[in-house]
Amino acid sequence: MTISFNCEHCGKKVQAPDSAGGRRGKCPFCKLECYIPAPIGDEEVYDLVAPDAGEEARARAEAEALRQQEMDLLSATGAREAGRPVPFEDRRNLKPEDLYHLVVNYCLDMSGSNIERAETHVDKLAPVRRTACVAVDDFLAGKVIEPALDKIPTKLLQGFLQQLKKKLS
Repeated sequence: MTISFNCEHCGKKVQAPDSAGGRRGKCPFCKLECYIPAPIGDEEVYDLVAPDAGEEARARAEAEALRQQEMDLLSATGAREAGRPVPFEDRRNLKPEDLYHLVVNYCLDMSGSNIERAETHVDKLAPVRRTACVAVDDFLAGKVIEPALDKIPTKLLQGFLQQLKKKLS
């Protein structure tokens, strides 16, 4: 059986095998990547609820506290002034662990719909793409456990991480 859908870029009708549902593929017409929907009936339906105002405020406060910790650590180590990239000589010894906080903040901002602020983390990671991709891979592989991310559903968190990695590649 096949999945029929329209390419999100060129609008032409394309087909994919059922096994490709929920993934991305290249359109045979425009050659751009597009999302292949899951076969009808296989879609997982989530019960959605409105966020608790108190819980949302706590999550924002936690994200802000993490950002403040990041700024304090950066200024204490002299690694970077606010908004300035890490100097080249400091990048050579940079380890993936040094970037985990930026990955966490990106995911928290994405889950809180703070897209512009999430993009600032991408901008900070861009000068050290290779190391940043290793840091993201550590999260994807489950090597890093961050309690602040526990509130984000696993599939959504993986989506944020994969999206971040794609932006850095």
